[in-house]
Amino acid sequence: REESMVSSPSPSSSSRSSSSVASRAAVLAAACVVAVGCAGARAVDAATTTGKPELNTLVTSRARVFSAGLDPFLEATAASWFENLGFLALESTTRVGAGVWGGAAFSSDASLATSYCLDVDVDTTTVDNYDFVSWLPTPSVIEDLFEDYPDAKVVLFESMVSEWYAHAETQAKSAAELGDACGCASGAIRSSSSACGDETYHYCDIYPCMYERLFGSEVPDEETWKSAYIDRVREIKSAIPVDSLLVVPMTTSTHSHAHAVKIAKVIGEFLSITDDVDAFGETYPFTTRNLIGMSLDAGARFWIVVCALIATWVMFFCTKRSPVRKFFRRLLR
Repeated sequence: REESMVSSPSPSSSSRSSSSVASRAAVLAAACVVAVGCAGARAVDAATTTGKPELNTLVTSRARVFSAGLDPFLEATAASWFENLGFLALESTTRVGAGVWGGAAFSSDASLATSYCLDVDVDTTTVDNYDFVSWLPTPSVIEDLFEDYPDAKVVLFESMVSEWYAHAETQAKSAAELGDACGCASGAIRSSSSACGDETYHYCDIYPCMYERLFGSEVPDEETWKSAYIDRVREIKSAIPVDSLLVVPMTTSTHSHAHAVKIAKVIGEFLSITDDVDAFGETYPFTTRNLIGMSLDAGARFWIVVCALIATWVMFFCTKRSPVRKFFRRLLR
């Protein structure tokens, strides 16, 4: 009886074992969340402590680039793409830099937008530290930016007007929802939520200002907005010297890898940021993406795989009494 009592686990010890495994699994899951968060889109921005990110492979120099496009989907793609080169990017009010563990890191910088909406003259020095600047209010102040930075290059991603309007309408509705939540309506009380800004600005300082001044109204109106889009694109093409402007006809519809490589090569050559245009294009294809989210890079995918493997081991193989472990031991005999 004594031998039996020694060799057979009691219910309490079995419970403790299960609890231990569950605890370890919970800790591992939390660690994985932190690791993936660091590896992916919300990592701490290395550029805030080390200056600008290091340029990536095949990128031999920086360039100051203003993206004058009005399609939010394409501008989100461009900001992510330039960040992947090692550029420090500003997409509207979002600073896009390199993450500590790979991927991109995001922080807030609404200085250009607030100056555009609140000051008599826009303060273009607010973008002095950025390599790439895009989305609202950039298309509205592109002449001012180019006047103060005449050595800059301007890239205009131009989409078909019908496709552009669908994307702009989607973005405007999202902006309006945030505006309602932040109390931007006339007579409403401004919200102090972190989603509505930080110590440097409030979302209502820039919304609906940026949409009204560029498109003529806060709420999307198809005829008015399309007309404003066509006129603004025409004005930008006339205002920027030909040798400083690259117009890239674009669509967010699925296109081939070869097409994405071609776009990257054209941009790389225009900006003179690489010595090997062909290899550059293959390494950094300009793959469009929508506003739902950004794809994870190799660093993020590596950590996800590592976490998945460790989690599998903790859950099924780390205890001698694990039925999965026993099964594989019998199978491999």
